[in-house]
Amino acid sequence: RFHQHHNQFQIKFKFSVANVTTAMYLSFLLIICYTLPPLLRACPIYLTISLDGKTLQDSHIEVNWGPECHEYPEWIGIFNEDPSTAYVPPEARITDITNSSGKIVSDVKIGKLRFPQGWNNYDENVVPIEYPKGKCLPYYVASFNGTELLTVECLKIQPNWMSKLDHIAQMPLKELFIPGTHASAAYVANLTKTKSVLIKDYVVAQQFDVWSQLVFGIRYLDFSIGYDKIDDVYDSNNADNFYIVNENKLVRPLRSVLRDIKRFVQLSHEVVILDFSSFPIGFYKHPERHSGLNHLLREEVGDIVYIRNTSTQEGSKQCDELTIEEIRKDNKYLIILYPVQELPYPESESKMLCSNWKRFSTAFMNTSEALDNMRLLFSKKQNSPIQNEGWVFQAIRSMEQSLNNNKLETAKERAAILNPKVTSWLKGPWSLAANVVAFDYFSNTNIIDVAIYANMHKAFNMANKNFVNFEIVSV
Repeated sequence: RFHQHHNQFQIKFKFSVANVTTAMYLSFLLIICYTLPPLLRACPIYLTISLDGKTLQDSHIEVNWGPECHEYPEWIGIFNEDPSTAYVPPEARITDITNSSGKIVSDVKIGKLRFPQGWNNYDENVVPIEYPKGKCLPYYVASFNGTELLTVECLKIQPNWMSKLDHIAQMPLKELFIPGTHASAAYVANLTKTKSVLIKDYVVAQQFDVWSQLVFGIRYLDFSIGYDKIDDVYDSNNADNFYIVNENKLVRPLRSVLRDIKRFVQLSHEVVILDFSSFPIGFYKHPERHSGLNHLLREEVGDIVYIRNTSTQEGSKQCDELTIEEIRKDNKYLIILYPVQELPYPESESKMLCSNWKRFSTAFMNTSEALDNMRLLFSKKQNSPIQNEGWVFQAIRSMEQSLNNNKLETAKERAAILNPKVTSWLKGPWSLAANVVAFDYFSNTNIIDVAIYANMHKAFNMANKNFVNFEIVSV
């Protein structure tokens, strides 16, 4: 069975252990795999968005290749149309590719980015088209030897990947690779109008709002929550005092973010995990504010949150053991992770909330320490702190850690250093051990494609447990 994914052609075939004829045929396939045409050995390439612009529109397209390119293309081009279907001149051309992996910032800017109709946040009363395999935006990258086209990729949205991927709905959440963002709603729409350097350089952590993150394919959102008017006693009329927080600064009201999430999952039927990870402003010694926040969640998204029915076998499961199929059975799409111990009784027994999953972070590690930490976590060996459970890996660097380099790096500078390294490390076997992986500035990675590919592999293995599975990959 042949298929192409991430510029890799794979030969996959399966046979029962008792099927000797197929086993003999395997040796024949092993021989011919070495005679595959150059297209099957093409160097993987993909696009990301650089973090060099003051705004998203000013940011440039990055061309990435690798890892482990052994046969370099003569040149790589960036196009605004698919060069495999029509001749179009490249907007930018890259030559002299001599490294097995790399990244180059092109001269091509993102400009005004618009999604297909129905998937923009402002597209009212429009039913969007489903894209089970993603939809390319007008940013393409292709590699060539002379005029011979080797491989094509694009910057794409993945609004329906989780609900459309074969067999994935039967897998528990803890076995999926779920791409996520850290400080998910730490976003400012128009940075040019923001005078605060602190906000621009240190508080903002994403190039895209939560709606756009979900359209691209993010399925885990991390929120820190603050209470705006600290001196007020909570009442139900003060729900708009709950704010998204990052770096101890109030960013935006939570209510509007919840409404965007609700609208997206109702359009896409995708499952999304909301993780309320910290409460740095206004919650200390105020358990009633946790009750108020719980009330806001019930009011805004209570009808689409999975409710545990502890009287049934399914309802007694831990939330990380639930499958997408079980969650969506009654038109539910959200899983809420919350430190339920902070809630007063009886809210602490709420069946709408799930206990937080284990969380690991590289925030206070240098690059070498981050790699060692990932080696421990993703190995899943006996000494690993992860054993058959839901967990979150936050690939981030804190502001304090950057001071160790005698320079206060901005959030973008920190992400630009760490993101490519972590993404590269996850493209090997570690992707099959990943659960939730969350980034600042996720758009500087191709983590969504990496996660989808890993889940395809996991789902294929799950669906074929009774077969021996051989996979030959030519890069």
